[in-house]
Amino acid sequence: MNFTQIEAFCAVAETGSVSAAARQIDCNRTKLSMAIKALEKDLGTELFVRTGNNVTLSETGKAIYKDCENLLITSDRIRKTCAQISGEFATEVWIAHDDSLPDTLWQDLTVQINQNFPAISFNVVLASSGDLSALVEKGQVDFAFGVDYERIDDPRIVYQPLGKIRMMSVCRSDHKLSKLPRVSDDVLRNSMQVSLAYLNEKANPELLPFSLKYIGFSSFEYMLKTIISEGAWGVLPEPLIRQYLREQKLSVIKHTYGLNQEDFCMFTAAGMSEHPAMTWTADQISDYLFAF
Repeated sequence: MNFTQIEAFCAVAETGSVSAAARQIDCNRTKLSMAIKALEKDLGTELFVRTGNNVTLSETGKAIYKDCENLLITSDRIRKTCAQISGEFATEVWIAHDDSLPDTLWQDLTVQINQNFPAISFNVVLASSGDLSALVEKGQVDFAFGVDYERIDDPRIVYQPLGKIRMMSVCRSDHKLSKLPRVSDDVLRNSMQVSLAYLNEKANPELLPFSLKYIGFSSFEYMLKTIISEGAWGVLPEPLIRQYLREQKLSVIKHTYGLNQEDFCMFTAAGMSEHPAMTWTADQISDYLFAF
């Protein structure tokens, strides 16, 4: 039994297909099938029930899947720890963030990070809140910052809360929803909503649209523009819309869905040492959120 075989087993178990698993881990299909057969021979049992082109975990496969997954996670964590100590990632850092905080804040932070850590190259990308943990988990970025909707115990990811961020259900001030003393579920469900769209394969009930009619966007900024221009409603972070509320361009909808709080987090892969620049950035964001 080796890690190549365990990786092949977990990939097939996750995708339910040898072909899909081969694409996922960038491996030849024949080689992957041979790895699975070699693992089954070594363990003396069949790990999958094969029906045509479909494969499902056998009872034995179900029993060992979690342990195999944990082995891969531990192996990846060991590699990342060793890479950090050897300094492989000392010269370049990839950062993803959502747009729940104003652009001006991120522009200022990026400039200051570059000034405070001149020997490091920083790549900063914008992503949907729903994709942040997946980007870190898959190693596409080193760190991510944004609203945490996952609320799951994932051993691959470290979630470090930096503060609370208030999410508000809002519409344009002249919208019919803003005139109602109380908005019922039925009225809200039948009103056009703009919601957050994301590419992460994991289903997330926190991000499911409430309305029957909706448009999905990958950024809060696009949601905001559509609420103002098209007369829709949506759930937006307070730091992004505070000025619009003060100017009475937006109103908070009087519904139980109207106000709630979420954690704003820094996402880090398990085993990844916290970069000094990210510690500094996390502190700046914590101070900013404290004002709200």
